[in-house]
Amino acid sequence: MGNFETILVPVDFSEVAPVLAKWVKDFAKKLNAKIYVLYVLEDLSVYEGIYVDVKTLNELEKTLYEGAQKSMDDFIKTHFSDYPDAEAVIEKGDVVETIIEVAKAKGVDLIVMGTHGRKGLDKILFGSVAEGVVKNSPIPVVTINPYRAGLLSEKKEEE
Repeated sequence: MGNFETILVPVDFSEVAPVLAKWVKDFAKKLNAKIYVLYVLEDLSVYEGIYVDVKTLNELEKTLYEGAQKSMDDFIKTHFSDYPDAEAVIEKGDVVETIIEVAKAKGVDLIVMGTHGRKGLDKILFGSVAEGVVKNSPIPVVTINPYRAGLLSEKKEEE
């Protein structure tokens, strides 16, 4: 087994994200590892062909990016203020591909992610991000099911 000096944790700011943050921070402390906290803003250019003004998409994308930056700043401040070797990263693109690309670019040794994130329509439309990363990543991936691991209650999963 290799050394895990850098860990990537993709987050979506759902109720699972704080659980992952605590778990990965505790794990990283034991390894003295650097943490990259990644949020991927989905590329809206896929909607350019459906009678939506490109200017409107660009404005929406800018607004979403600014919101993601604020959410990430708050997330890092809340969950990693006591861990100085955590760095926020926000990228735009296909979520699965971007997670893997960022992991490679940052020289990450391990990806830690939840098996559950956003629920409902998002999950139906975008499929399982964790499954896509596990199937396609050349970097080891640890997945955590926060419901089965007892980190979140089953009742919340059903909501």
